[in-house]
Amino acid sequence: MTRNETRNEATREAKVRRTTFEEPNWLDIPVTVVERFKNQGMALRWIRISLKGNDDVQNVGKRLNEGWEFVSTEEAPEMIQSSVVRENGRYSGTICRGDLALAKMPQELAESRQEFYENRSREMVDAVNAQLMRDNNSRMPISNQSRTQVSRGRQPRFQD
Repeated sequence: MTRNETRNEATREAKVRRTTFEEPNWLDIPVTVVERFKNQGMALRWIRISLKGNDDVQNVGKRLNEGWEFVSTEEAPEMIQSSVVRENGRYSGTICRGDLALAKMPQELAESRQEFYENRSREMVDAVNAQLMRDNNSRMPISNQSRTQVSRGRQPRFQD
């Protein structure tokens, strides 16, 4: 093998190893924290605690009634460096980023809640489709070719 061939192979390997830059998501929770809470049977989520500079008491009350509890700094000490910890007030000791606070809920309850809202959404879409088809006329047929696609964790990509 000549020196030139070796250089070409090294250049090709360097191109393959190159990674793409992705803008960091400030709502990402470290994997170690997610796994630790998952092992304890808990799910994590960010909850809005303020809206336009005012406490969002209605949203917080709704989430607390659903079973969410705020995560304290003792439960996730590795997040202290990348988050704000409220020192006083209603949310003292909670891990916050912007107007959001980190909350936990038992995994089973979180899955049940998710299933409830997915069913509710599906029922509403079915009701709209049924109403649309009820007014169907053979002289002017209505066809519904809409599709719904849900993606989580990535930026949406629109069809060309």
